[in-house]
Amino acid sequence: MKNTQKLMKSKTVLRLLTVPILALAFNCAENDLSDENLLLSPNVTISSTNAQTIQAENFDGMKGIKTESTSDSGGGSNVGWIDTGDYLEYSLTVPASGSYKFEFRVASKSNASKFDFYQGNTKLSNVNKTATGGYQSWVTTSKTVDLSAGTSTLKLLATGGGWNINWIKITPVSVGQISVSDNLALGKTAEQSSNYSSNAGLPGLAVDGNTSGVWNQGSVTHTSNSSSPWWQVRLGDDYTIGDIVIWNRTDCCTTRLNNFDVFVYNDAGTQVYKTTITSAPSPSVTISTGGVTGSRVRIKLKGTDALSLAEVQVFSGESDGGGTTNPPTGDASIPSDLMSNCNQWKITYPDGEEDKTLCGEDNNEYFFVNSAKNGIVFRAPIRSNNGTTPNSDYVRSELRERTEDGKSDIYWTTDGTHVVYVKQAITHLPIEKNHLVATQIHGDKAAGIDDAMVLRLEGSKLFLSFNGNKLRSDVTVKSNYSLGTVHEVIFEVKNGKHYCYYSENGDLRSKYLNGTASSYLVKDGSTSVLMDIDYDQSYFKIGNYTQSNAEEEGSSTGNSNNYGEVVVYDFFVDHD
Repeated sequence: MKNTQKLMKSKTVLRLLTVPILALAFNCAENDLSDENLLLSPNVTISSTNAQTIQAENFDGMKGIKTESTSDSGGGSNVGWIDTGDYLEYSLTVPASGSYKFEFRVASKSNASKFDFYQGNTKLSNVNKTATGGYQSWVTTSKTVDLSAGTSTLKLLATGGGWNINWIKITPVSVGQISVSDNLALGKTAEQSSNYSSNAGLPGLAVDGNTSGVWNQGSVTHTSNSSSPWWQVRLGDDYTIGDIVIWNRTDCCTTRLNNFDVFVYNDAGTQVYKTTITSAPSPSVTISTGGVTGSRVRIKLKGTDALSLAEVQVFSGESDGGGTTNPPTGDASIPSDLMSNCNQWKITYPDGEEDKTLCGEDNNEYFFVNSAKNGIVFRAPIRSNNGTTPNSDYVRSELRERTEDGKSDIYWTTDGTHVVYVKQAITHLPIEKNHLVATQIHGDKAAGIDDAMVLRLEGSKLFLSFNGNKLRSDVTVKSNYSLGTVHEVIFEVKNGKHYCYYSENGDLRSKYLNGTASSYLVKDGSTSVLMDIDYDQSYFKIGNYTQSNAEEEGSSTGNSNNYGEVVVYDFFVDHD
């Protein structure tokens, strides 16, 4: 009989900011007692640079697994007896959103180690590591993903059975750490409409630099239960305000902080900004004011309840928000090391050959890991013996989406929601015709759709093309793109409506997954709906579709410097 178990253990906590740990034991507010289980203070490892290792057997919840002694280095126990549908759960606290490298120590005799991993309900990625030849023949496989700040559950859900896991190692690689000088609210004067107690839940706890949302850790504000309670911070002078980040409680009562207004007032007392947040932050929400000038920020509930805040951060409009465009050095050796599911894709090479078996595929001249070991290079040289796909005159080194199990090509309709995300850089263009497509939605060619929406570079002009102006006119993304600029792009189709997000700040993926990426929408005038059209026979393509050939290049054909190239650092697709 399979085991299902939920354990009360100390939490695994990943800390990236040095914050004081307060040994305070405040009692819960009286109206918290019915819906709150007090949590023991977690064992905290504070580090701004070091990795955090979770032993697999130290789970907080599980289904179906057993543990055994391991012969892996370091000894101890590993988790095994894993079947499809089994899972492991770990409580994880992340105080700063950003990119993190996950390393999984796995072993299997004849089956691949296959599982998806989640933060809360958000799927981060999946692992599909080929068999190692024995249940104690250990290897490490890695994925770099974006984590959202706050306390949540890390879940490993088995999508295949017959494998073991010894540990999980999490290393920060590109994290938007908070600069004290940028947080205008830190340590400033805070006030609230009422105090629950004279020694607990005071307003200054929301500007103490600690984002912990656990009441008994002593850093959560609390008003009395009242009509339209409010909290505010006085910055001391007028500042240009960029983002306001509001952190919610995480131990209980999270729904209390919902349907609230956020105001900004200037030094003269004039309201210069207002927005309404209708859902509870989980654990935080970022509000972009657009650069208003103000000296006071107020948060006010619309209904009757107690108002509690873990932290409120007010960032200068001059701050860049902590994003980064430079992917960290990696440790990949072959392209599939950087693919969340290597079964889900096939590739067409510049010589016209198609390869459907990318798992474990060695590097070749068209498809290889870059020198920094953090990106897949898609290179398409212009040669006289180039091949291509049917109905195309141009060369490519490009992935084409398949079903998750890799058994067949995928085709979807524009009903529902379909998303492709790519972090990439276009690094080289052909000599004569310097045009290249990187990321595309392919539609029903028979219906005249074909290249429904693509990101295309011609010289330095980066733009969206819709089947070569047959579906609608081009939309410029950037008129002065520089080769090698790392950028993120998302194509989103919702019931026929086509959207595109673009950013060079390095935080598009995390903001999109958090629902705060609207500022990165590419617009045509005032509208973000770039095309509204229904079709089927659709699929995504990622990589390099170089828009040239030997005829176009003429005497430059065969020149060793005549090629198109794209480096892809991260990507995923999602269909709902």
